[in-house]
Amino acid sequence: MIEIDPHDRTDLTGPWAGFGFQGGHMFTPEGHQLEPGDMAWWSLTCNIAREWRLMMAQARAEMVPRSAPPPKASATTKSSVIYLAEALRIRRERRSGVGAPGPGAESSNVVYMSRGPRPRQRV
Repeated sequence: MIEIDPHDRTDLTGPWAGFGFQGGHMFTPEGHQLEPGDMAWWSLTCNIAREWRLMMAQARAEMVPRSAPPPKASATTKSSVIYLAEALRIRRERRSGVGAPGPGAESSNVVYMSRGPRPRQRV
């Protein structure tokens, strides 16, 4: 059986190359040191990353073509650039049922709040 001294540096190999352990802490290829308690957040981090990938894939699939035609790409190149702000705006409009108001649409009765006059600042 192999015994590992926790104070000696142990480098991982294969897909984990660059990561390692030393002095009871894990370190990353970028040189960040992870405390044992930090590893409790890995599940949350991985779930956030998974949701982000799913959201980006869904946004790519739902993208409405822009008014200008996209540049021609070769048959082997597939563009995966999305405009996140536009994709989120479109999604928000679909969920709320709000679109571009037509000519017969009534004006909004929303009152915009403001802070009022600012006090004078001493110079």
